[in-house]
Amino acid sequence: MGSSVSVQDASVINITDDGSMGLSTDFAKSLHRIMPAPFNAKNPVVTKKHEELIKTNWAAIHAGTSAFDPAKHLTPIKFLHQTFYQALFVSAPSLRSMFRSSMTVQGKTLTMVLETLITIVRGPNFVSTIQEMARRHLQYGVAKKH
Repeated sequence: MGSSVSVQDASVINITDDGSMGLSTDFAKSLHRIMPAPFNAKNPVVTKKHEELIKTNWAAIHAGTSAFDPAKHLTPIKFLHQTFYQALFVSAPSLRSMFRSSMTVQGKTLTMVLETLITIVRGPNFVSTIQEMARRHLQYGVAKKH
């Protein structure tokens, strides 16, 4: 492993000597059967370069990309919320009923979750945080088909 990153469940996450992080082979195989394309990568890995791109893109979203129109959306983050949920509900209208809070509150929650994941991706609580998020989503009624 060779990395200073510690995770509680090393059977799920592998970290290589170059810092790349991915799902263990056995865990990835177990998910591959149930994940729809394009999420069914045989060996999903996040390299340091991927991490840099994620952080760079997140900073661009905060600053406002060229798609952001201040006349239509108050802030770049509101634009993100509205675009994300609009696309989600167009592709799966039945999911709308799963969101009980206002979309403003839901959008703020989405932003908080993304900020947290981007911040802790190399931290010791990454796996437990992802597992807790998955558990909560199951309680909300999210299923494999979603």
